[in-house]
Amino acid sequence: MKYSNLEWTIGELINLIESQKINLRPPYQRNFIWSSKDQKLLIDSIRKGYPLPNFFILKNKDNTFEMVDGQQRAITIYKFIKNEFRDSSKRYYKDYNENTFMNYRINVVLLEEFNGSTETKEEFFYLVNKRGVQLNPSEVNHAYYHDTDFMHLVNRMSEYQPLIDLDIFTDKTVMRMNDRSLVEELAAYLIKGITDKRNAVEELFESKIKSDVSELKFTRFCNIIDRVNAIQDIKPINETRYKQRNDFYTLFCFIDKHIDDSIIVLKEQYKILLYISDNGIIYPSNDDYELFKEYAINCVSQSNSKRAREKRLLFFENMLANESNTPSEEQIQLMDFAQNELEENLSTKKYDKYLLVNCIK
Repeated sequence: MKYSNLEWTIGELINLIESQKINLRPPYQRNFIWSSKDQKLLIDSIRKGYPLPNFFILKNKDNTFEMVDGQQRAITIYKFIKNEFRDSSKRYYKDYNENTFMNYRINVVLLEEFNGSTETKEEFFYLVNKRGVQLNPSEVNHAYYHDTDFMHLVNRMSEYQPLIDLDIFTDKTVMRMNDRSLVEELAAYLIKGITDKRNAVEELFESKIKSDVSELKFTRFCNIIDRVNAIQDIKPINETRYKQRNDFYTLFCFIDKHIDDSIIVLKEQYKILLYISDNGIIYPSNDDYELFKEYAINCVSQSNSKRAREKRLLFFENMLANESNTPSEEQIQLMDFAQNELEENLSTKKYDKYLLVNCIK
C-alpha cells in the first residue's frame, strides 16, 4: 500500500462531496451514528481551531475517492454546511463568516495502490477500527464480511418489511446495527440449529452457502416472521417482554419448531405468553415459582450460551406444547401463581393436540 500525508481545506472536501467525487458511504462503512452532542462538539472544535484526527481517504484509479476513516466527521461537517443543525451556540453555518470555516485545514492520509482489491480495503478499514472500541461486532462484520454469502442472507432478512413492521428495534439499535446482530443469530439458528452466540455466526461468515440453501432459509425466516405478525392483532409484540432479544430468539425458535400448527393454536399460545408477561411472573429472584425464576436467569446469565437457549426453549415447549393429558410443571406453577397472587382460577383446555392453560385475555 502506498500513502501520502496531505493537508486539505474543508472547502476542498466539500467540493468533492458536492461534485460526487468522494463516496462517504462505501459498502464496508457503518451507518451514521453520531448524536447531536457529538456533532456539536466537532463543530465547536473546528470553530476554536483545534486539530482533528486524520482522515483516511482512498484515491481510486479513476480519480474518485472513498472515505475509509473519518466518515462521521465528514458527514457532520457537510450537514452543518447545509444548515441542517445548529452548533452549541445555537447558530447555523449561515450565521458565520464562511471563509473562516471553509479555510480550516484537515490532515488527510491519502491511500493509493490497493491494486483494485476490495478485500484489501476491507482489511484496512477493519484494522483501523480494531485499534479502538468505535465499532461493535455487527458493524465490524458488516465492514469486513460485506460481500459474503451469509451477509447477503442477513441483509435480505434485515430488510424484510414484516420484520421491520414489528418495530422491535429502537432507533439507536438500528443505527448501531444491533438489529443486524439479532438477525445474524436467527439466520445462524436456521442453518445450524441452537448454538453458542458468536461461534456459529463467525463460522458462517467464513463459509460458502449454496444459493438454494440460502433461498430456503430466507423463505423459512419469512414464514416465521409472518406468523409473528399474524398474532399482532391480540397485542403488538413491541409492547411485551418478547421484543427483548433473548425472548424473541426463543419465540422465533418455538414458532419454527411448530411451523405447521394452525394460527388459531399459535394465538392461544401467545395469550399464555401475554398473561405471563403482563403479570410479571418472570424475574430472577422469584423463589416461589422456580421454573419462572430459572427462565429469567437464563435470559440474563450466559443468555447466549447454547445451554441457556435450550433451557428457555424447553420452558416454552412445556408451557405451550404439552401433548400429554396432564398439566406440565410449568403449567401447574402458572395456575398456582394465578390462584395465590391474583385470586384467579385458571383451567386447562385442549387445543388440537396440546393441553394449554386457558388464559382469557
